[in-house]
Order: sequence, then C-alpha cells, then structure tokens
Amino acid sequence: MIERATEALSSSIGVLICDDVESIRLLLEAVIDSHDGLRVVGRAENGRQAIAEAERLQPDVILLDLSMPILTGLDALPEIKRVAPAARVIVLSGFAAEMIEDDVVAHGADRFLEKGVHPDVITALIEEVAGIPATT
Repeated sequence: MIERATEALSSSIGVLICDDVESIRLLLEAVIDSHDGLRVVGRAENGRQAIAEAERLQPDVILLDLSMPILTGLDALPEIKRVAPAARVIVLSGFAAEMIEDDVVAHGADRFLEKGVHPDVITALIEEVAGIPATT
C-alpha cells in the first residue's frame, strides 16, 4: 500500500505556487490539490523566494505571479529558468493577455494565464505544459 502511494506521488505533477497574495495562493492550492495527478510542492510570496524554492524543489510546473514584491515575476523568470531548467512556467497576471502575453513568453515563460479563469482552465493548462495529453 505504501509503495502505491509513493508511486502515485512520484507520477503526479508537482506545482510551485508563487503569488504575493495569500488568498490567491490558498485558492490555487485548493484547486491543484483537488485535481487527480496534481500536487502542490511549495509556495513563495515574492520573486526571490520563487527562485529559491524553484531551485530547492525542482517542480514540474511553476505558477508565477507577474506582480510580486522584492523581485517581480518577470525579473525572477530568467533566474528561475536557470536554477530549474526542466520546470515549465505559467505566468499569472490580472493584466489582459493581449497586453503582455507575448512579452512574458519572450522572457522565457511557457504560457500566460489571466487570473480569474475557471479552475478547470488552470488545471488543464498545468497538465498541458507538463506534457499530459488532454482527455476528451
């Protein structure tokens, strides 16, 4: 039984949540942890912590808020990609996609996601960037 639980954990997608707003971190955590195959492995509340946690945890996917204190998500992104090169990064922002999506992708993000989307969109995008095929 323990072997199965360990196998399930190792086969799940580990997600690092980086957002300066605690309520957003908690909501994202609830969405991710309630979805089969996804698990939250860590949290960060500023860009500097995001870099440190990315390096320490080596997550599969990082949800990175664009606007954070100490170091913005955009400023932290190149260093995150350096310390956790296998991690896929989804940048989150309250700004409209058409305003900044191209810029964040040019800085190394794998995808951009506007805050406020349906939880199913979040989990589907995490699976997509992690290379999990969509189910029909």
